[in-house]
Amino acid sequence: MSRQFRIRVLGPLAALAVGISTMVAASMVQANVLAPGAITLVVPYTPGGTTDLLARRIAQGMSEQLKRPVVVDNRPGGGTAIAASTVARAAPDGRTLLIASNATLAVNQHLGIKLGYAPDSSFDYISLLATVPNVVVTRPDARWRSLADVMASSKTGQPASYGSMGTGTSTHIAMEVLNQALSAQLTHVPYKGSAPALVDLMGGHVDVVIDTLVATLPHLREGKLRALAVLSAQRSSSAPDIPTAKEALGRDINIYSWFGLVAPKGTPPNVMAALHDAAVSVLKAPALQKELGPQGVDLVGSDPRAFGEFVKDQQRMYSEIISTNKLKLN
Repeated sequence: MSRQFRIRVLGPLAALAVGISTMVAASMVQANVLAPGAITLVVPYTPGGTTDLLARRIAQGMSEQLKRPVVVDNRPGGGTAIAASTVARAAPDGRTLLIASNATLAVNQHLGIKLGYAPDSSFDYISLLATVPNVVVTRPDARWRSLADVMASSKTGQPASYGSMGTGTSTHIAMEVLNQALSAQLTHVPYKGSAPALVDLMGGHVDVVIDTLVATLPHLREGKLRALAVLSAQRSSSAPDIPTAKEALGRDINIYSWFGLVAPKGTPPNVMAALHDAAVSVLKAPALQKELGPQGVDLVGSDPRAFGEFVKDQQRMYSEIISTNKLKLN
């Protein structure tokens, strides 16, 4: 074998072998920095909703990345505070994580109740996972044909009732902003997540529901629900026929749902790095993007610093919205 042949052929093969061994070694290091045993991913809502769907996809992917079970634990209630306080008290070893939402990190501190955790100091941020538009839906046979009809119902003596994913959630706040702006008096009915709210809507126990596009889109496509408006600045590419609140009411509003991955404060940097890398690898996978994109999920996969800055911006925004509109969230 000539020296030239060895350089041309064996050189690239050796480089490829080194690359593969490096990837394998990195994967092993990533898994080995974590404490032995399964990881628990705590979800603050009931099974079957948007957060649960996202969490189970993330759990499956991270399990494959980290070579260990990742178990979803649904702990609804308290506007996500029950789940958040559970994770805040957990050992900071990377084995107990939380899917945190707007309510958890940007809204609950305005509720005026004891949370059992501190949004600013109880967690280390891993990554912003996804953002999802909020949408107002009703039954196909409902007496109102538009969001304007719903808002005007309180002036007819028959105010509509609206369900949300819970007190202090982005869905609750968005509708209360519209209530204030239009001097409406819709009655709020909080639920412990998407699934029970939509069940009650289809059963006729509540008039409209503000929920994520992910949770409602299957029902909309099957004709079981009718959409009135998305509460975002722009129409969603996943459901382009649904008008914005601006188009429906002439009111600007851009309050959407978002979900991030956090760990108890004090989790070691090398553990945080392993968790971040695993989560982002899952989010960037083309298969997951192809699955969730058409359902209205915008997958993000940010670094911890960017996630922290995003949370600060959201905290400022919700503080201003709540104080300006004098919203009562309890």
